Amino acid sequence: MKQATVNCLFIICLLGCTGCVSTSISDSIALIERENNHASNKAVNKEVLTSIQALRSSQKPAKQRHTFTYTLHNKELNYQDKIKITRLIATNHQNVTINIAPAKGTNILAQLALSMARAEVLRQYINHFNNRVTIKFSPTLTTDTLNLVTGA
Repeated sequence: MKQATVNCLFIICLLGCTGCVSTSISDSIALIERENNHASNKAVNKEVLTSIQALRSSQKPAKQRHTFTYTLHNKELNYQDKIKITRLIATNHQNVTINIAPAKGTNILAQLALSMARAEVLRQYINHFNNRVTIKFSPTLTTDTLNLVTGA
């Protein structure tokens, strides 16, 4: 009996020291932990992605400013500027603010009259593409210019 107990203890020590049993158990546990971490990482990534998409959709587009220049004593912009304005207004589908500067003239009344005529011609032209346009008189701008602001 003594011999059988010693043999049994020897076999248990031998199995414990070789590591074949403990290695297979630790590998299995590590594999299970990796699968759990991988599954939880996917859930976190989906949550982050959903949050990013919600933030993007809630943000307003940035303001864009474009400046155009009138020729002296002319009520209308040149052809290329009209095309640029049309592209900006028709493609953005946003509220647009147009600031018109005073025109060059002999006196203040002539300046205001030409500025008003420019605003009216511009309003008639733009209403075909977008009716959410606000035209403002802005005396602080450089004379004979027009500043178009799209976005927020």
